[in-house]
Amino acid sequence: MSAPDPWTSGPRRVLALAVLALVGLALVVVGTGLDRRDVRPPAIAPAQLEVMSLGDSLSRGVQPVGPGGADVVTDRGYPPRLVRLLSARHGEVRLVEAGCGGADVTTLLRGGACAPRAPVPYGGDGPASSQVAWAVRRLRDRGSAPTLVTLDVGGNDLLRCLRPDRRALQRCLAAGEPGLERGLRSIARRLRTAAGPRTVLVGATVPDPFVGLLRAGGAPRPAVLALHRAIRDRVNPRLAAVLRDEGWLVGDLGRALGGNGTLTGRDPRAVAAACDLTWMCAVGDVHLKDEGYARAARLFDRVSRRSVDRAVGG
Repeated sequence: MSAPDPWTSGPRRVLALAVLALVGLALVVVGTGLDRRDVRPPAIAPAQLEVMSLGDSLSRGVQPVGPGGADVVTDRGYPPRLVRLLSARHGEVRLVEAGCGGADVTTLLRGGACAPRAPVPYGGDGPASSQVAWAVRRLRDRGSAPTLVTLDVGGNDLLRCLRPDRRALQRCLAAGEPGLERGLRSIARRLRTAAGPRTVLVGATVPDPFVGLLRAGGAPRPAVLALHRAIRDRVNPRLAAVLRDEGWLVGDLGRALGGNGTLTGRDPRAVAAACDLTWMCAVGDVHLKDEGYARAARLFDRVSRRSVDRAVGG
C-alpha cells in the first residue's frame, strides 16, 4: 500500500481544508443628492442602524477553540466588535450575521451548506435561497433605513489551488482567478442594485495566513511564497478594483493583517503577523485570533465611518 499523500491527509489536510478565510472588501454609500428646489421633500425619519455581515467563516468569528481544537463559531468575530464600535456613536445597533463557513463566490450565489454549522437566515439549498438572494431581499425590505453591509469572501476560492508544487499552484491560480473576479462582480452588483439610499457597502480583501508556514514548516517554501505573492500582488488588487467598479468601499484586510509586510530578514513582518494574528503557527488553523478579528473590526469601522455617519443622520 502506498504511503498517504501528506497534502491530503494528516496536519497538512487540516491546513488545506481550513484555508484563507478571508476576504475580503470595501464600503460604498449609495445616496441621493440634495434637492435643490426651494421646497424640499420631508426628511427621512431616523431608524435603527443595522449591520449585515456576509461572507465566509471569518464573518462568523470561527476559531479552533472547541473540544480537541475543533473549529467553532464564536461571538468574538469582527461583526460583534464592529457593532460595539458603532454603538458608541449611534446608540443601539442591530446585527444580522449571515456569513457561512466554507463559502466561496459560487456558494454565495448558488447556495451551499455551512461548516462549522451556524444558524443562517436562509436555506442555502439553491440560487433562490442563497446568501446573496437572501441579502437582496433583506436590503429591499430595509428600503431607506440605514444599513451597513460587510462582505469577506475569496479565500475559499483559492483553497482548491493549494499544491506542494509551485508551478502547479500558479497554473491553478491563473485558471481560477477570472472566475473569482466574475463571481465577486456579480455579488457586488446584485447587492448594490438592491441597496437603498442609506445603505453602505463595504468589502474586504483576502488575508494570507499560509505565509506563517515559512516559520511553522509543513509546506514547501517556494509554494508558500508563490501563493503569498499572488494574493498580495495580483488577487487582492484585482478584487479591490472589482469592488470599487461596482460602487463599494474597500477595506484592505490583507494589508491590515500584515500581509504587505516584508518577507526578508531574521523575522519577516508578513510571517510574524500571520503567526501573531491567526492560528496558523500555533495549531495549523487559518482563522483569526482575537486581535486579528479586532483589527478587522477597526478596519471596517474606519473605512465606513463617514458614510455610516451620513446614513444614520439621514
